[in-house]
Amino acid sequence: MDRSALQPLAVADAPPEKAGPGAAVAPRADGRVNRSIATRKKIVDALVVLVHEGHFSPTAEQVAARAQVGLRTVFRHFDDMDSLYREISMDLDAMVEPLLHQRLDAPTWQERLLRSIDLRIEIYERLSPIYVAAQVHRHESKYLAGNLMDSTRLQRDLLKRLLPTAVAQQATLLDALDLMLSFDAWIRLRREQGLAKAAARDVMRLGARALLATLGP
Repeated sequence: MDRSALQPLAVADAPPEKAGPGAAVAPRADGRVNRSIATRKKIVDALVVLVHEGHFSPTAEQVAARAQVGLRTVFRHFDDMDSLYREISMDLDAMVEPLLHQRLDAPTWQERLLRSIDLRIEIYERLSPIYVAAQVHRHESKYLAGNLMDSTRLQRDLLKRLLPTAVAQQATLLDALDLMLSFDAWIRLRREQGLAKAAARDVMRLGARALLATLGP
């Protein structure tokens, strides 16, 4: 038997393949997907910018104008404003997650607690406008209301991790520390009382120290 008969046809000898249904479409499909992703990001970024500028309840029209897309495009990517806030929340969670796992090096739990205030402040400063906007819309969005409750529980859990068990079991002290170091306290100090970041930090640290002093020597 001629051994060449066992070898595959050379490319030049092979009959031209007919393009399958997806052969020519795939690059175009990829292009559409990439454009869709880019458009979604423009819309999300537009909402974030508007909120940071003080528009805590931006309309879909404002978002569309800032993103330089049509109003239909906004609703084609997001069924309603609630789903848009949901997308932003996921992006923010990804941004904050590394900060939550930073190691606090200090010889005592009291010092670690005080150092944790600086970490909280970094997060609070980044997210304050979004947090205020979420509070504005929480009454009309089950997702935002639940997200804010989750945020409150997370703040409390992070606090409890820093406290000795005997201290964490003192309910009144735990509640007082939780309130003193909360996002809402920071918003009050910075927005309602108009304190500069450094001054608000000093107030929060002083409050924490005063509460710790109730434990005695």
